[in-house]
Amino acid sequence: MQEFALSLLFQLLPTALLLLGSLVLPILYTRVIRRVLDGLHGHLTEWLYILFDSYVQPTALIIRATLFYIALVVVPFSFANATYQTILRLLFDLALTFLLGLGAWRSAPMCRLLLRSAQNKLDLTTNNTMGRFFENIFRALVAVFTGIAMLDRLGVPVAGLLTGAGVAGLAISLAAQSTLSNLIAGITLVLEHPFGIGDYVILGSSEGTVEDISFRSTRIRTTDNVAVTIENSKVCSEYIQNCNQRSSRLWQFTLGLTYDTTREQLNKICHDLAQMLKEQPTVRTDTVTVTVDKFNDYSIDVLVRLYVTTLPYGEFLEEKSRLNLKIMQLVADAGCSFAFPTTTLDMPAQK
Repeated sequence: MQEFALSLLFQLLPTALLLLGSLVLPILYTRVIRRVLDGLHGHLTEWLYILFDSYVQPTALIIRATLFYIALVVVPFSFANATYQTILRLLFDLALTFLLGLGAWRSAPMCRLLLRSAQNKLDLTTNNTMGRFFENIFRALVAVFTGIAMLDRLGVPVAGLLTGAGVAGLAISLAAQSTLSNLIAGITLVLEHPFGIGDYVILGSSEGTVEDISFRSTRIRTTDNVAVTIENSKVCSEYIQNCNQRSSRLWQFTLGLTYDTTREQLNKICHDLAQMLKEQPTVRTDTVTVTVDKFNDYSIDVLVRLYVTTLPYGEFLEEKSRLNLKIMQLVADAGCSFAFPTTTLDMPAQK
């Protein structure tokens, strides 16, 4: 009896050692790998560090599952037959597939690195909606593909399920076509970043400062402090003018002078006005043009065209006001007057 017990203990020794290793080795592996990654953090690219860090825990669990699987394979019991081996291998394959998918799930923060290129246009530090959105999409895809792989290993007809899911997805997409188009348009705005939060934009007939970009719509604040929400699909279909991406603003206007203005006065006003504008620090000197444009019904029109480097809309209005006052004074100094519509009545003399 004692010899049988010793023989059984000797046969169970490999299984016991493997079970002990499945408890201890993953812990040691995790500590060692964590220290190695901490030491290499400054030398690895960020996406590579996230990927390695995401798989530390899953690989430790894979080591544990592998040792546990081998321990159960070598167990010297009579029930360890072919059916037992098949079921055990199936469970191990399912666990391995799940743990590999878990590592990919944990690496979802890499999606934010893809948005890093758009960060100069989108304020992702204060508006994390898009970052979380792409992470959720990535995790959903990982969960779907992992589930498909596990079902396929279980012998489930995955092709039929995918066909049914495709039909259901088509029906859902047709029912929610507007929502999906807005969603796709929102993703396009993030990837192409034609404008960002805080930019002053013109979207068709609406213009203002961008306040938020969500999955469905874009919200802008107009100059009269009204919040306008525009669906992303309509934003993408319009001509988008981003005023913040220009280096200067065009300012073009017409001065209407009375018809009693002489040629010498017109030459003086055009010369002095061009000279005054070129001396302004906010005006691009090479863009200033002052010309006699046309003879209107009640005025001689002087066309003034220039570019101002003042970009914020409020500051641009202040600069226009300052220059308009200078122009008004310059016209007065030249002895000229601004024209306005007048009517002359010719009354016939009474006989």
